[in-house]
Amino acid sequence: MDTMKLLAKSSAANGEKTLAAHVQDDLTAFDVLFGTLGQAGPLAEAWLRFFRLPADCFQAFWRNAVAAIVLHDLGKANDGFQDAVRHGGEQVMRHEHLSAFLLLAPAAMDWLGGIAGIDVELVASAVLGHHIKAGEDEVGQAVGERQTLHFFNEHAEVAEVFATLAARLQVSAPSSTLPKIWSFNGQGADIADATEQLSRRFRRLEKSLRKDEARHRLLRAVKAALIVADSAGSGLAREGHDIVGWLSAVFAQDQRLDGDYIQANVLVKRQRQIEARCGGVFTYHGFQEQAAAMPARTLMIAPCGAGKTMAAWRWIKAQLNDSPRGRVIFLYPTRATATEGFRDYVAHAPEADASLLTGTAAYELRDMFANPGETRRGSDYLTEARLYALGYWNKRLFSATVDQFISFMQHSYKGICLLPVLADAVVVFDEVHSFDVGLFDAFLKFLQHFDVPVLAMTASLPAGRRQTLESQGLHLFSGAGLEDLTANAELERYEVATVADSQKAEQAVRAAIHNGDNVLWVVNTVDRAQTLAQRLCDLDPICYHSRFTLDDRKRRHSEVIAAFQGEAVRGRLAITTQVCEMSLDLDARLLVSEYAPISSLIQRMGRCNRHARPGKNKPGQVHLYPPEKEAPYKPDEMRPVAAFVTEIDGRRVSQAELEALLERFTQGQGREADRWAAFIDDGPWTSDRSDELREGEGYTVQAVLDRDIEAFQAAQHAGRPTDGFVLPVPRGRFAAPDARLPRYLQSAPASHYDPALGFLKQPNITDQGDGQ
Repeated sequence: MDTMKLLAKSSAANGEKTLAAHVQDDLTAFDVLFGTLGQAGPLAEAWLRFFRLPADCFQAFWRNAVAAIVLHDLGKANDGFQDAVRHGGEQVMRHEHLSAFLLLAPAAMDWLGGIAGIDVELVASAVLGHHIKAGEDEVGQAVGERQTLHFFNEHAEVAEVFATLAARLQVSAPSSTLPKIWSFNGQGADIADATEQLSRRFRRLEKSLRKDEARHRLLRAVKAALIVADSAGSGLAREGHDIVGWLSAVFAQDQRLDGDYIQANVLVKRQRQIEARCGGVFTYHGFQEQAAAMPARTLMIAPCGAGKTMAAWRWIKAQLNDSPRGRVIFLYPTRATATEGFRDYVAHAPEADASLLTGTAAYELRDMFANPGETRRGSDYLTEARLYALGYWNKRLFSATVDQFISFMQHSYKGICLLPVLADAVVVFDEVHSFDVGLFDAFLKFLQHFDVPVLAMTASLPAGRRQTLESQGLHLFSGAGLEDLTANAELERYEVATVADSQKAEQAVRAAIHNGDNVLWVVNTVDRAQTLAQRLCDLDPICYHSRFTLDDRKRRHSEVIAAFQGEAVRGRLAITTQVCEMSLDLDARLLVSEYAPISSLIQRMGRCNRHARPGKNKPGQVHLYPPEKEAPYKPDEMRPVAAFVTEIDGRRVSQAELEALLERFTQGQGREADRWAAFIDDGPWTSDRSDELREGEGYTVQAVLDRDIEAFQAAQHAGRPTDGFVLPVPRGRFAAPDARLPRYLQSAPASHYDPALGFLKQPNITDQGDGQ
């Protein structure tokens, strides 16, 4: 048995990959990315800086990362894994858990512990967690009925693995052998005992890491480097790429971005577009000029329509003039805003450099660029996640959802695989006012623990959040004192009135539509948006919210944008939820809104009379009324709203005054929560908490309408994007598992769906056919 080849990968379509060969692939990827002790690689400097490690820490990083890479799959050298990879047989335990047990066995501990610069516990932690299934309650669990495994401790390939590491670290190979038999039934080395010993050791390590932040940073850097090298070594080999050639090209020094690139490929093209649309010569506002002088950590607060995104590109250009970097990343809170950001700005860059990266990017780019898709669950999840991430390593300009890159904070495997992109980037976080409690806390911890240039942007921000961001080192830039921005901010843009309820608001809406004015009506829940749209069906409203199939949501999004831009379309009504608050260039003459948190109300008002300028201003009408229920907002968010509305009721107000009132009424609000961020707080453990990145994700489930399941399957089998079929539905009685769908999707009744209204909580009584 010990003479057979030890396989690390399935011997299916891509051929056999032995354990020793896989180790060499991963080492090759690591060498290209991070270099050798004598010559640091292209990513090494950025990696250490990102993890806030000093340059003289490179040797410790390199030694421990190499040890983790060489030894991470040692546990595959057992009869259970070999049977599983060859014949689909049953394993006894996860291979990476066995790898960690082997490293902490006395023979390995004695050898590794005697090598200069090797932190054995750190290496074992990285090895244990490289498949993100190493929470304390997950380690050492049986995965089937088998009780005993045989580790091939005398196999030539096991010896070769240790010899490879010995050669790399320039030491003698170990002479002692590791335990051969491991079991749950008392034979050989006892797995339960090994689990308990590891747990005790890791609990002590956890306490040590709390006191030794430098060691903790090194652990994070090594753990992530192992996953990155393994994903590159496995993924590129799987796809038939030359590892050295591909990675060398992607991370070549001559591919780094500087200010000249941004000027030629983004700013000049955007300027020409503006000049063609407006018929004049483009000039930067003073606000946009000054943005270039802002430091590497900046919070930009400026009114809607102030030109924040062009200001952001000026800041990006300045950052890259100071220090060229590999990537520029714009991060948005939603798919729709990321897509709009891509269309408006990133798409001006060369196609080979630009990318939209969202959970549905393949779908969104179907008519733009061809990019890899995403499957978020399933038996081959890690393979698909690493290939998905690798598919973006060669891009240089990104418009993405925050989740795609910041999900590494909750140990998302895909997010960690994107760290080579993020670590050497200039990053813009847009619409930070809209981050929920979970996402905002992850953002704060990102600022605290990782070092990249960051520009955070918004039109309004509660005082507590602003103060918290400033405490994390962001320099406030509001353009205060600039003549052009001040004049725009002090323009009396809105005429505000309160009404008793939605029935009273309806009278004003009908009058405005009759006069040819466009009206935006914003409510706080999908249910109320649907009810309003049904009640006002004679006005042919556009109902836009989150509870559509992605296909229909894209249509509704396009309809709203088309209806509210320019003068060609008059007298249209859009009924939306909070989705209107972010990066949508809407311009209504009348805004009707339920009471909402003050920052949300200001964002909604920014969609009314949006393009007014000094000398060209007719105040837009804003009608506000209290909602039936405060949900989905929390009581403390809504507490100051009535007083705020009283301050502005019955008069004209400017954005500057609204910002002053926001500051006044939210002054006492501090940090909302200090939530668990797995990448920071797990210490030596590695648990996947990516579903916890955002708050409130548990209220809905992702589903496919029952009538669409066959079409979904056909698209899936043909390799086409399937995201257009997916929609969120309320958790509970509306969705159920279906064997025809991936495990992360459920089936929902088409009888509750209307393409114009979305998914309803009661059967759709109108005969819509299939709506296609």
